[in-house]
Amino acid sequence: MQYDIEFDDPIIVYTLKGSIITELDYESIEREVFENLNKNYYRIVFNLENLTHTNSSGIAFFMRTLTKSRIMGGELVLSNVSGNVAKIFEISKLDEIYTICDNQTEGINHFKKQE
Repeated sequence: MQYDIEFDDPIIVYTLKGSIITELDYESIEREVFENLNKNYYRIVFNLENLTHTNSSGIAFFMRTLTKSRIMGGELVLSNVSGNVAKIFEISKLDEIYTICDNQTEGINHFKKQE
């Protein structure tokens, strides 16, 4: 999996591309996400527009990130969730746990309303 990062202080946006099927797919981004959490970037938007597939490995990554961001007083928002990824979130009822926005701008604005 590949990813891009955008900083919209104090919000950080990760745009994911590809799939999260094994730990190898997310270990690099997880390390970076946790490093940025420690730099007080705990308002996170994951843009999933180009994430084609995920499974329990991806769900575990998102849950760890959500938990750590909440412990630090932040939140995780998902945007552009569609296709197979949306089905996984619906089947597992995770769409009831996460804030899911239609697009990245809406995800960023979710945090800006709270400021």
